[in-house]
Amino acid sequence: MTLESDVARLARTRPFSLLPREAVQLIAFSCEKRRMKAGEALFRPGEEADGGFFVLSGAVVLTDPDGPPEAARRVGAGALIGENALYAPLFRRHEARIAEDALVARVPREIFRRVLSEFPEAAEKVRQALAQRTLRLVEGLDATRRMSLSARRARPAP
Repeated sequence: MTLESDVARLARTRPFSLLPREAVQLIAFSCEKRRMKAGEALFRPGEEADGGFFVLSGAVVLTDPDGPPEAARRVGAGALIGENALYAPLFRRHEARIAEDALVARVPREIFRRVLSEFPEAAEKVRQALAQRTLRLVEGLDATRRMSLSARRARPAP
């Protein structure tokens, strides 16, 4: 994989797709790449998340320790794992285990923030996209709450 192919892949994935090419180049150049073997853990639940992981090749399985095994999700090349960790400190909720030999790039939050500070117009695009996603989430939660309340009211009393 070349730097140019890494830039092209990153540029097709949100939030990097919102950034100018120069910003994506800085991120690609600053990433720490790791070659990993099938079966290795990329991260475990409860670990501090200080950035995201971009899958350059191979596949990763994400598992919720509290969920059913059939809810595991497999992602491959071009997937960004842990996008929220690019924006804010948090702890990993899932386990990420390498499903087939992979090359992953760790994108540290510090690097992402530094790049955004160098490209304020791009930072504003990222902020707007996050605000829209948050609004859709809140609207979806509100709709679910309303349906739940309606269903409770429609049930006959015991």
